[in-house]
Amino acid sequence: MTTVEKYTEQAETLKKQGAYAEALETYVKAIQLDSSNSRLYRAFGKVAYLMQDQKLAVAAYLSALHIEIAKIEYYGLTEETEKMLVALPDEMKEALPKVGGFIIYYDTNTLRHLAHAVADFDEEAIRKQPKMLAYKEIYAAELTEDDALYEETLKQFNRTEDEVTNEAKAFYIPVGKELAFSWIKWNELNSLDVGKLYFP
Repeated sequence: MTTVEKYTEQAETLKKQGAYAEALETYVKAIQLDSSNSRLYRAFGKVAYLMQDQKLAVAAYLSALHIEIAKIEYYGLTEETEKMLVALPDEMKEALPKVGGFIIYYDTNTLRHLAHAVADFDEEAIRKQPKMLAYKEIYAAELTEDDALYEETLKQFNRTEDEVTNEAKAFYIPVGKELAFSWIKWNELNSLDVGKLYFP
């Protein structure tokens, strides 16, 4: 097991224990050793969200997307990613700021996380749309990876997993896509120094 894997495992354990500050610090150690690993930034973002640190969560998800796009721009298409690009409708391909940006359409999970990190902290929007509170609480329970808490929260708000999935498809993923296209630093894809590009 590599040092990065050890830190990642420790951070996951700490997160499940609710020791979010320690988990975040441990992910930072892993990122310092493997700063172009998009999975580490996504994991970091989840903990930042649970700590109610919106800026860090948003920065982490944008960083993950930036890394994925930048790697395609730098290394070019593989056989697999070329098939993914070809499968997109022409109007989607034509709207891309950079070719590598097509990966955004496939990384819907990161888009969902990004949208939650923005929408769930908008108190005015939650007041106007009370159902957002339900999905915020359910999402937070999901991030803890506590299955009992997740099931309990679903029941509390009288939602099913299918309803959560449908809400993600209808609202969170489209919002995340819009945010990603607006906030990714498309002119900086030659750099993987996402710490300087996105973090406050």
